[in-house]
Amino acid sequence: MISVDMLYRLSGQRMRRSLDSVVAMASLTLCGIILWWGWDYAQRGSVQSMIGLEGVSMFWAYLALPVGAVFSIIGIVGFWLDPQRMELETAL
Repeated sequence: MISVDMLYRLSGQRMRRSLDSVVAMASLTLCGIILWWGWDYAQRGSVQSMIGLEGVSMFWAYLALPVGAVFSIIGIVGFWLDPQRMELETAL
């Protein structure tokens, strides 16, 4: 992310907002793919059981992918709506 931060420092206000939007869209695309395929993987793995916990389906373990993607999407949208760039102000 060093190159993105450097470009962010050298650009104007309009370019900064565009850069934030491009990074947010790329991140949202990746999280959407993880959400989609993670949910599919969790459903397919529901017929398996955990080793040592025969009564617990692997669905719950595989559900970590889509749940993590949902929380990441919330964080990305939140940062896009209200960016906090304190590290750039305190950097040398």
